[in-house]
Amino acid sequence: MYDFDVGYNYSRKDVIRIVGLPVDTAQGGDWTTGYASHGDDHFLFCNVGTPGRTGHDYGNRFEGDRLVWYAKNGRKLSSSSVQRLVHPQGHIHIFIREDTRTPFTFAGYGICEEARDTMPVEVTWSLHGPGSVEISTSHINGEARLVTEGLKTTVVVNRYERSRWARKRCIQRWGTACSVCAFDFVRTYGNLGTDFIHVHHLVEVASIGKEYHLHPENDLRPVCPNCHAMLHRREPAITIEELKAILDGHS
Repeated sequence: MYDFDVGYNYSRKDVIRIVGLPVDTAQGGDWTTGYASHGDDHFLFCNVGTPGRTGHDYGNRFEGDRLVWYAKNGRKLSSSSVQRLVHPQGHIHIFIREDTRTPFTFAGYGICEEARDTMPVEVTWSLHGPGSVEISTSHINGEARLVTEGLKTTVVVNRYERSRWARKRCIQRWGTACSVCAFDFVRTYGNLGTDFIHVHHLVEVASIGKEYHLHPENDLRPVCPNCHAMLHRREPAITIEELKAILDGHS
């Protein structure tokens, strides 16, 4: 992991120098485009809300605290360069700017939440600073899974609870009341509780250890934060049926 500080500004030459490459590397090649790699690490240079110097505006934007970013034209989700980003062996360093005349700001280390096989490929990144999450090869690869939506779109999902698509499908099927205790946030808190619920994976991701096709309606269930914590009090996780029986026995 290189010594970049979140919120600080860096030019491409600064990044290249910190990485340990000759500064003249910035005269051409991938380092002058949207993303480059060195060893197992990747470096994304992202214009947000403004076209690049070539005039292309990919529509990169923030949705809440997630960065929605688009790969280079002509790349598919199956392209090796894109696969190395969504299934990285190292770290994804993300630099952003809102004005092409200014340096880039280091936004943090990216973890791919979703990647859609659109044209160009759309990737949703969650951003993490040093110390806020242990970003390691095992952490990233251990959570990366493929989800197939119909026949047209492939979605790569890293954290199921944060996958908007999988979460939406789960809630459409099961609602937002807790599957264990039936607590309903809307009933208790009114509009403030709308759509607030955790989504629990019936088969623990860490126990799978390989890629598989997620079926949100079958594999996910809505649970309240308290019950979600209780489900994971043991390893392997307690089943929903077991926790309901425990709850019934103490009611």
